[in-house]
Amino acid sequence: MTSDRRQRSSGARHAARGHCRIAYRPGNSVLHRLHPLVKALWLLWGTVFVFIVSDPKVVVIVLGLALASFSWAGLPLLQVRGMRLFITTALVLGLLQVIFVREGAVLLEAGLLRVTLAGLASGIYVAGRFLCVILLSYLFVMTTDPNDLAYSLMRVGLPYRYGFALITALRLAPVFEQEGQIVYNAQLARGVRYDVRGLRQAPRRFLTLARQFFLPLLVSALSKVDALAVSMEGRCFGKYPSRTFLREVHPSRMDWLAIILLGMGLFVTVMLKV
Repeated sequence: MTSDRRQRSSGARHAARGHCRIAYRPGNSVLHRLHPLVKALWLLWGTVFVFIVSDPKVVVIVLGLALASFSWAGLPLLQVRGMRLFITTALVLGLLQVIFVREGAVLLEAGLLRVTLAGLASGIYVAGRFLCVILLSYLFVMTTDPNDLAYSLMRVGLPYRYGFALITALRLAPVFEQEGQIVYNAQLARGVRYDVRGLRQAPRRFLTLARQFFLPLLVSALSKVDALAVSMEGRCFGKYPSRTFLREVHPSRMDWLAIILLGMGLFVTVMLKV
């Protein structure tokens, strides 16, 4: 009973924190108004850039710009689900670099622990690069409407069937996440224990819990997919080779300015690589 109360209270605290899902959040910022393909190119360039540069200072600058972009776009960074886990992972990666890289000048030495300048720089570089990739991806997902993204891809030649598949995947991912949370809370209320103790019981208990959790989630997913398929057939989806859209996305002056800045960034990247 004590363990069940602890699990229920933990689930209630998690729900009360107000963690927002990793999905599109409407807004009126510059990032929200940019063309989806322009943002996709910026995401691709930013990801490649942090892997090309080898200077930790540059990675820290990119990380600072990504953090400022969240505030600029009005997005709650710390309330995004999974962000604390990624921050902890980045700290662990950086700490491992600090501990095991022992080249360069010694900054601190205590027994077997030796912190060097090269190890500290490597830790900042690895942790910052990891966070940069995560934050840039989050910015793209949370400021880009899936419908606008699919329409933009269709305008450049993507068949609309694949565009609809992309929209469906982006739309249903938060729904399945919410369904999983409902199943988890319902099973906690029915006395299902998720805390596994003992190494001998762990594999069997894990398989049992996985079956109990994923079976109702799979049933719910299949019912939603079946309803979606019936709805698509009723609307004659796929009958015509092309389709029209209620809202069209066209490049603006801001998009062209972003493309010019991206070209300058590509030039700087090539120069750094050369």
